[in-house]
Amino acid sequence: MSDIGAKPAKAARPLSRGGPLDALRFFAAFFIVVYHYAEQAPVSLFSIHPAFGRGYLATDFFLMLSGYVLGRAYGPRFTAGQVDDRAFLLKRVARVWPAHLVMIAAFVALVLATSFLGLPARNPQWYQWDQLPAQIFLIQTWGFQGPSGWNMPTWTLSALLVCYALFPTIWRVFGKIRSPWLALAIGLAIFVAVDAFARAAFGLPSFHLHLRNGLYRAIPLFLMGVLIARLAREVVIGPKLADALAAFAIVGFVALNVVGEYAYPSLALLGLLIFAASGSAQNGWTWAKTGGRLSFSLYLTNQFVGVVWFALQRVLDQKVELHQAAHWVIWAMAFPAAIAFAWVFERLVDAPLQDWLKPRLERFTAGWSRKAERNPSAQTMVTTLP
Repeated sequence: MSDIGAKPAKAARPLSRGGPLDALRFFAAFFIVVYHYAEQAPVSLFSIHPAFGRGYLATDFFLMLSGYVLGRAYGPRFTAGQVDDRAFLLKRVARVWPAHLVMIAAFVALVLATSFLGLPARNPQWYQWDQLPAQIFLIQTWGFQGPSGWNMPTWTLSALLVCYALFPTIWRVFGKIRSPWLALAIGLAIFVAVDAFARAAFGLPSFHLHLRNGLYRAIPLFLMGVLIARLAREVVIGPKLADALAAFAIVGFVALNVVGEYAYPSLALLGLLIFAASGSAQNGWTWAKTGGRLSFSLYLTNQFVGVVWFALQRVLDQKVELHQAAHWVIWAMAFPAAIAFAWVFERLVDAPLQDWLKPRLERFTAGWSRKAERNPSAQTMVTTLP
């Protein structure tokens, strides 16, 4: 087995805040918000240009980026046996689940309050009580029947939990392949094979599968992210080439999607963009650091903000006759509202929860980590959320 955690001849740039990766995380989350709010515009964005209907690419990018950050930040530590797998997995669950539960509680409170006031939900199929347990425990993509409702974007967290569980096997098996290029090619073959299976079994490409089958979509993309992370550690490029590749990937992605739906070339360019970000010397972007920190909260809360914002807009429409320009302004204001809510949620809910949990988890798992350091040969790898 090759030591994929070993330092390459030319050291890869360390992951850092305020750089391209934080910027990419924020833009991916923001474009997903655009995708979610597109049909609420006075004229659906989907009818203005089909590219707005390809928000699934931002979600796929998020899945790849999750695998990439995990592989870069934690893969070598697992190779060195520095982290206990149980402790790590527990900490990752604790990182995402408390904030998720808060938002589920917010949705439940909203549905109960509007029902009490006699205001039926516009899409009642999203809020079926028998679907709530699967949402609470983040198992809604594990083949369960029913709509994706409640806080719909959390289907990715449901799928990523399985990706995290598979990460030890991914890291171990692909670590036996000496060439990172060959490993990446095998990962690509797996991606193509899973997509072919999805088309044969469900009649849809993997990126258009119903969310209850989201595992078939998430796992190959997560795998590709992990393998891009390995490539970035072992094939280190200079900052000028990295920035040129990033520019090429961005321009190529935009051009492709203006012309038509080219999902797989688009995903390849997004993968190239992730790889290029690893070599960029750009850092110290305060806005990117803030955006990266908000990306998780923005992803988790935007559906709730959209439901409330556009419900209030419909009430206003019933009471006041507004010019179409005013409708566009109100719709556009939903985006700063989503970002502001995410900022408040991160500062007042997510960060305090993590501050409270982290020292307690450290004490609880301290013995596990010491045992792992004493016995690295018994160490198995686990996963994390970036």
